[in-house]
Amino acid sequence: MPTSVPVSKAERLLDLVIALLNSRYYRTAAWIRDHVAGYRDAPGGPAGDAAFARMFERDKQELRDLGIPIETDAAGDGYRIRPADFALPPLTLTPAEAAALAVASRLWETTVLADAGSAALRKVRDAAESATGSGNADKSGADDPDSPLQRLQARLRTSEPSFGDLYQAIRARRGVRFDYRGVADTHSEPRSVEPWGMVNYRGVWYMVGHDTDRNAPRTFRLSRISGAVTAVGRSGAVAVPPGIDLRQFVAAHADSSPSSAALVRIRVGTAAGLRRGAQVLHAAGPDGYDGYDEVRIPCASLSDTARRIAGHGADVLVIDPPELREAVRSLLTGAAR
Repeated sequence: MPTSVPVSKAERLLDLVIALLNSRYYRTAAWIRDHVAGYRDAPGGPAGDAAFARMFERDKQELRDLGIPIETDAAGDGYRIRPADFALPPLTLTPAEAAALAVASRLWETTVLADAGSAALRKVRDAAESATGSGNADKSGADDPDSPLQRLQARLRTSEPSFGDLYQAIRARRGVRFDYRGVADTHSEPRSVEPWGMVNYRGVWYMVGHDTDRNAPRTFRLSRISGAVTAVGRSGAVAVPPGIDLRQFVAAHADSSPSSAALVRIRVGTAAGLRRGAQVLHAAGPDGYDGYDEVRIPCASLSDTARRIAGHGADVLVIDPPELREAVRSLLTGAAR
C-alpha cells in the first residue's frame, strides 16, 4: 500500500486557510479533521481526538496571531474566514509615495536583496494599478528615463562577505559562529552569537546580538569578521529582546576608532579625490617615501574606502588598518584574475 507523505506545519496551515476561505458555510472541526491534509492523518480513538484538538487549537491561535480573522459560529464548533475580512483594502499610492518606493527599491540594488526588492516593487505597482483600474497608476516618473527621479541613485553597498549569511541567519532566527578580530585584538577569535539584527550606522554595517560566550549583548562590525559565518541551532531559537532599538544600541556601543581613519601613501600628483579632506603627515621629499606622500584619510566605510583606493592601483599604498589593506589586496587580486 502506498505510504502517506507527512504534511509540514506550514502546508497544514495554508490548507486550513484555503478550506475556511473557500466556503460560504461554517466548517465543523470534524469536517476539518476529515478533509484538511495534516489533520486527517491523526490516529483514531480518544488519544487521537485529544491530539487533534490540541493541534487544531494551536493552529487557530497561530493564524489569529498572524492577523487572519477566523470566525466561529454560535455553537462554537463551526469555523470560516470571510473573504471581505481576509482581503487587503485597495492599494493607492500618491505620486510622492510611489517615488519614495522607487528610490527605496534602488537602495538595495547592490545587495543580496536586489531581486526581492524589485519583485516587491512590481507587486505593489500591480496592486495599485488594479485598485485604480488603469495601467498608468504610477505618476511618479519612476519609469520615465527623462524623469529627475532617475538621477537619484540611492545605494546601500554590502560588499562584506558575511552579510548574506548573517541576513539568512537573522531571518531564520538561528545562532551563528564566526571568527572576529576586535579593536584591541591582534588576531581573530571564534565567537558564538545569537543575532538580533543588522544596522548600517554612518556607512558601516554592524550586527547586534547576544554573545553566548561572554553572556552579554555585543555589536560586531562586519568588516572585522573573517572567514565563513556558520549558522547553528534550529530555526526560531533566537529571541530578540522586545523593544530594543538596534540603531540606538549601535550608536552607544559601536567602536568608532578602528577604521575612522586610514594611513596611506599616495604617489605625488595622483589620487586628487582621496586627498580631499586628507591630513598630510609626511610630504614626499629627500626624507620622504620615494615620491609618495604619507597621509591620513577618512574611512567611515571599509568596503567603500577599499574600492576607492583599489581604483588607483599602485599609486596608493595602504599602511593601516590591516583589514583595509587586505580588502584592497582582495579587490586587486580579483581584478587581476
